[in-house]
Amino acid sequence: MEVSCRAAAQALVPALDRTRTVGLVTLPGAFVGMPLGGASPVEAGLVQLVVLVSLLAAEAVAVLVTVELAARGRLEPQPR
Repeated sequence: MEVSCRAAAQALVPALDRTRTVGLVTLPGAFVGMPLGGASPVEAGLVQLVVLVSLLAAEAVAVLVTVELAARGRLEPQPR
């Protein structure tokens, strides 16, 4: 568990970096598309925030499930 916890924290670093720099480096699709479709910039920002938080949450859940499966020994290759 000690090794997997450190690896899990490192696995989330790219997702956190991507979430932190969105809007500074690139303009996300929802943030550009919604105002072109007639929505307000505030609504577009909220939708983009929900999308980013959802992606980060999905990645965190995937890391947690992987760590749990590894801790229980369920990720070992099955004999053929």
